[in-house]
Amino acid sequence: MSTLNAKLNAPVLILLFLLIGSGLQAQEALKPIRKVEIGKNREFIVNDRPFLPIISWAQPPKNYPLLQKLGFNTHAGQADPALAWESGCYAVPGFKKEKMGAGNILGWIFDDEPDMPRGKGSEAKPRQEPENVIAKAANIKNSDPKRLLFMTLTGHFTKEQSTYPEEFRKKIYPDFIKGSDVIGFDIYPIYGSGYASRLDWVGKGVSQLRQLGADRPVYAWIETSKGSKWMTYEKQPDVLPFHTRNEVWQAIIRGATAIGYFTHAWFPEFKEFAATEEMQQELGRLNAQLTRLAPAILAAPAKRKIEMKLGNDLNCHFKATEDKGSVFIFAQNIDLGPGAEQAKQFDPIHPRKGTATFTVENLKAGSKIEVTDEDRTITAKEGRFTDEFAPLAEHIYRFKR
Repeated sequence: MSTLNAKLNAPVLILLFLLIGSGLQAQEALKPIRKVEIGKNREFIVNDRPFLPIISWAQPPKNYPLLQKLGFNTHAGQADPALAWESGCYAVPGFKKEKMGAGNILGWIFDDEPDMPRGKGSEAKPRQEPENVIAKAANIKNSDPKRLLFMTLTGHFTKEQSTYPEEFRKKIYPDFIKGSDVIGFDIYPIYGSGYASRLDWVGKGVSQLRQLGADRPVYAWIETSKGSKWMTYEKQPDVLPFHTRNEVWQAIIRGATAIGYFTHAWFPEFKEFAATEEMQQELGRLNAQLTRLAPAILAAPAKRKIEMKLGNDLNCHFKATEDKGSVFIFAQNIDLGPGAEQAKQFDPIHPRKGTATFTVENLKAGSKIEVTDEDRTITAKEGRFTDEFAPLAEHIYRFKR
């Protein structure tokens, strides 16, 4: 994969922020929260309108203005609700009774990663017992029953990452989830472990957590930088914009209804927001796109039968919804290339391109398929259309119902 190596200069960044601020993001000013509900598509409904949270984690208030310009709309963790609101954002802080009156609190977040294992194999135990987590959650809900309760798990609930014995894993996670209204997780394939070959664990995590969480909204924390505590800094590969973008769309296509970004770095120096200028450019563009397309992303599943095939059975997936008389298909090439399953730490991956064929029930020949944000259209044949996918690319299609 080729990437932009030259750093963006100040005028380019200023132009980016002016474009975002002038309406490129199509983001309306947030209103004080009167009520928050969970819709039938597991979407957040704020003041009777669908809302897709784009969340920062544990950021100091000095970073709020920049994050708002980059399309973040919610601050979680050690969030200051008053200062978050000054920057036009909602907050998901830790529970404190004195904060209950704030009009921009989307929910409360508590006990980060309570499932973190201590020990290995048959000796592994979570650092908090599920019954203790459920009890703490009940106390918060009793104090503030109208607000949602968020909880972030590690990736150990997944079949791919878990160090717990299988039966124990299956037993404890449904219990953890009972204590919350909204469930998230953090899997950082590159930042956390240096395995680009595990890039698709993000999508797999969303699918598995959705099964465990039933009708609850699911969010995923997405990596954005290098500089983690878990590897020698000099050996760490860079987290590049195409990695982050691919992980975000994996999560959305698999059913996440909120996205969070983990932006901290410990090396070569500690920073709460360590995204490079190139990554900031991508975050601004990506978050603007998510915000603009949120009604379609959060809409009901499409009623017609749709199938996708990529090349010679390359790995791919899609999500299809219907919104305001249009069908949307969010499709992605997630093929990691030959040898990815056997790749070792720090090994490169070789994702492949391919031609995708979409089979769409009742699609008429000659129908125009808009490729959103790409300034092009595709003319359908009877019941199908085709398109080219670069390695790890996504396309968004729209056509009249």
